[in-house]
Amino acid sequence: MSPARRSADATSALREALVGHALRIVRRDGAAALTMRALAAEADCSVGLPYKVFGGRDELVAAVLTEQFRELGEALEEVVAAAGTGTVGDNLVRFADVLLGSGTEVIKLAEVHRDPELVGHMRESALVSGFVGRLTTAVDRYLTAERGRGRVSARVDPAAVGFVVTGAVHNLLVSGDAYPRPPRAEVDAHLRAVAALLVADG
Repeated sequence: MSPARRSADATSALREALVGHALRIVRRDGAAALTMRALAAEADCSVGLPYKVFGGRDELVAAVLTEQFRELGEALEEVVAAAGTGTVGDNLVRFADVLLGSGTEVIKLAEVHRDPELVGHMRESALVSGFVGRLTTAVDRYLTAERGRGRVSARVDPAAVGFVVTGAVHNLLVSGDAYPRPPRAEVDAHLRAVAALLVADG
């Protein structure tokens, strides 16, 4: 008698759980540490189980990337929602944390594979998840909200500042050794200095 097949809901729940385990591996041990065997050990299951849910490591990595972009997009929305709290400088630093923090270790998965198809999937996932749209507008929307509260000068063009700040931080994320990243303390100091130029007088 053949074993009962999992329901679609059970398979979806298992897939979600395995993606969560995979994210923990990457965040703790780095992108190169994610293998199907390492996933099985992390999830305390048989080595064959992940293969019943994912066609292979590439499909697993694609699922992990999709989930990570979703989480990063939500984190960007939290930056926008922070308008009116803390300081403008601290909130710009918080924006940088979303892109430069440990969570984006997952994005290195595509680089580890050096697979053009996977890199293409990463770009597609970033678009489909809404991450790209949130990324390109987050600082603009945040500063617009702060300007409406009187915490940013009416002279400030939020779209222009957002373009420059987002471009600078994104460059630090993707450029690698071509443009060595300065220490985070230095990045944070630059962002707070920018914020000091934006705040409303008085």
